[in-house]
Amino acid sequence: MKKSLYMTTALAAASVLALGATDAMAAEKAKKMQIKVSGSFKSLVGYSKQSGSFESTASSTARTGYDQLNIVNDSEIHFKGTTKLDNGISVSVVIQLEGDQDEANLTGGNGNDNAVDESYVKLTGGFGDVRIGSTKAAGFVLKHAAPMAGAIAVESPDSNNFIVRPAALGSNPGRNTLSNAHVGTHIGGGDGMKIVYITPKFSGFRVGASFEPSNANTTNPAAVGGTAGTERQTYDIIASYENKLGSVDLKADIGYWEVHSTAATSIKSWRAGALLGFGAVTVGASFKDTADLDSGITAGANEAFAVGAQYATGPFTVGVKYLNVTSPQTTAVNGDDEVTKVAIGGSYTMGPGVSLVGTIMHVDWDDETTADANNNSGWAAIGGVKVAF
Repeated sequence: MKKSLYMTTALAAASVLALGATDAMAAEKAKKMQIKVSGSFKSLVGYSKQSGSFESTASSTARTGYDQLNIVNDSEIHFKGTTKLDNGISVSVVIQLEGDQDEANLTGGNGNDNAVDESYVKLTGGFGDVRIGSTKAAGFVLKHAAPMAGAIAVESPDSNNFIVRPAALGSNPGRNTLSNAHVGTHIGGGDGMKIVYITPKFSGFRVGASFEPSNANTTNPAAVGGTAGTERQTYDIIASYENKLGSVDLKADIGYWEVHSTAATSIKSWRAGALLGFGAVTVGASFKDTADLDSGITAGANEAFAVGAQYATGPFTVGVKYLNVTSPQTTAVNGDDEVTKVAIGGSYTMGPGVSLVGTIMHVDWDDETTADANNNSGWAAIGGVKVAF
């Protein structure tokens, strides 16, 4: 009798435990995707000096004089949620918010103060990585740029906040002027609505491709090509390699990009980049060549070259970088539009996620004409604090 009672009690307890475990598993599966918050904040103070003839109001009352001291903030907040399905596929949602407005007058932006920078869904599995939404192209994700350290990136428009780019050199982003889209060796840096695919890594190799059907992000089919096209479609493909060869870290890539739009704004680009790491020292270079896709462009060529070096030890990192970009502007005037940037910079890690950063930079904007208003050369000393959380 007692044995029977003990067995009945044991079975009942086991059933309760089993049901509890099943309920816990069901509850775990029923959990919604958990969102993690991260981001960055950078606050910079810079002293700069423009070319005297560029900002001289004595020779032209219409000319603008610029403050020598400027303060710039750059902040982003990232929301990311990830869950893994029963079939092994990971699903992630990424939303990146801009914390500061677009300084259209200085950075050459489009005056767009949209708070959302990127927003996309990502599927990851044995097949690789698929991204759909507002995000960077594969050519940007897998690129390898010449190394640098400091307060601002040489290949970004951040330097325009301190050393002003003449309006004549960046007035038409659709063409190969020295607009933000073309001052650098990268391709596919825009956040338009696109689909991106990146293969798994095989012996250090990966391949990626992207398609963006419309730069306007409308719900209607894009009108492209000919003389009536109002939107741009972009295609890109890139091959990347990352591996360790003995004591040397090798990273390299080669990519191709096309923009299909009107006959006057359709272009093609190819780029290549390589990095070599020797312990604490990293050296590298990158190159981009842009040319006409259709014969309608008479001045569409653009060449960009960058080379840099970086040294890191403990909490300190220092680097130096050189960038040159040339672009023929018109056939009526001989010569090229050109920008040359040279910078030396460094950072000091004060604690987890907190760094002091600084850069000394010289920038030379050179128009194919000799007009003072179209040419500017100057230097800037920039320092500040960068926080990652």
